[in-house]
Amino acid sequence: MPTRYPEDDVPRDPDPPVRAHDVDKQDTVTPDDAPEPKAPEVESARLLANEVRPVLGAEGFDDHRIDDLASAFIARDVGEGAEEFVRWARTQGQVGPDVDSVL
Repeated sequence: MPTRYPEDDVPRDPDPPVRAHDVDKQDTVTPDDAPEPKAPEVESARLLANEVRPVLGAEGFDDHRIDDLASAFIARDVGEGAEEFVRWARTQGQVGPDVDSVL
């Protein structure tokens, strides 16, 4: 039988399933755990960022965000090519947490 709490009118289960308590959250990447990018990856990310900068910039992405996303895209081998990167970058958003702490 759901219970009502005085602070709201939302019925709540007094004995929620175990899964509601044991949420497996992704561990954040600390600087010590983050892989160091190799020179070719850095160059590839720079070239990719420069190629898509006009498209993403027009959509409100700032230069720093584009650079960060391009670095993550290359370092984690998310995909290949500018079109795939633009689609992925849109899913990550114009602003957000540091991609190294999320991915």
